[in-house]
Amino acid sequence: MDQIFRLSGNELSVLRQLESNARMSYSTIGKKTRKSQQRVSYAVASMVKKGIITKLYPLIDYAKLGILSFRVYFKLSYKSEREVKEFVDHLASRNFTYWIAHTGGVYDLICTFFSPNVSQFYKNLRRVMATFPTLIRDYAVLTTIVTRRFGRKYLRVDDPSKIIYLGGDRPREEIDRTDLAILSLLASDVRMSSVDIARSISLTPKTVISRIKGLEKRKILNGYRPSLNTQAVGYTRTLLVIRYHNVTVKEEEKLLHYLQIHPHVISAVKTLGEWDLEIEIEAQKEAAFRQIEFEIRQKFASLIQDISGIPIYDVHKETLFPEFLN
Repeated sequence: MDQIFRLSGNELSVLRQLESNARMSYSTIGKKTRKSQQRVSYAVASMVKKGIITKLYPLIDYAKLGILSFRVYFKLSYKSEREVKEFVDHLASRNFTYWIAHTGGVYDLICTFFSPNVSQFYKNLRRVMATFPTLIRDYAVLTTIVTRRFGRKYLRVDDPSKIIYLGGDRPREEIDRTDLAILSLLASDVRMSSVDIARSISLTPKTVISRIKGLEKRKILNGYRPSLNTQAVGYTRTLLVIRYHNVTVKEEEKLLHYLQIHPHVISAVKTLGEWDLEIEIEAQKEAAFRQIEFEIRQKFASLIQDISGIPIYDVHKETLFPEFLN
């Protein structure tokens, strides 16, 4: 397995623990993996240096902050690489974007927007399009209803059956400026110590720890995960998008359960728009992805009207904190 992931045994065992909880202390990881704190620190630094770990970030349930999520799929004219880079940089610098990726297939770029309401999202999208009128050839908009994060079960993490829900029909939580400041700091550096967070916002470390525990208890903070450059470990990352046909609650639940236990399905996103479900898959080879797609087609033929794959090449931004709230 170590050769498959292009990682040393030390790196792989540490990565499993980060996938379980990326905020876990190096000493705790060391105890779980029977390695010294120095070896754990070296493994993390090595994976960052090699571009395997691109970010460690908190799983923030934006719905509990009163925020909506919209996914925009762009088709680009590709006049020049410089103009495309300017477009990506522009999107990444906006405080209302949180996930940006280059893709293959029909679409060239996916950008996910946070917004307090539909009207504000529409204004932000129109401003983006007005800034790059000749580059954007076409686009499709999907509303994100709810995301189920299954995690990387193929890493053999401690609790492979756990589902983390983000979005959906959830009551808004009251949150003050201090909690928002803590979320913002964790979003910028998930491993920032309570001491450093306290120093940044003029609190005591004890208060910061209590605040974080409170955010976790209210399910505003739902865990801490690594963002991986899957190509660097010999894996492909693909979105499988599905349009339903004659959908029933029972059939959809069967599909979601299948996805939950499948080792290479990372997440499933219910959407409203051009299709009904996005499935994120990480597999070793293109052939492995095709086999997964075939199995889904075969097992759920009565449910699926259309299905297609969108390869993900480069992720340029990934955060779950609505930056405009800060």
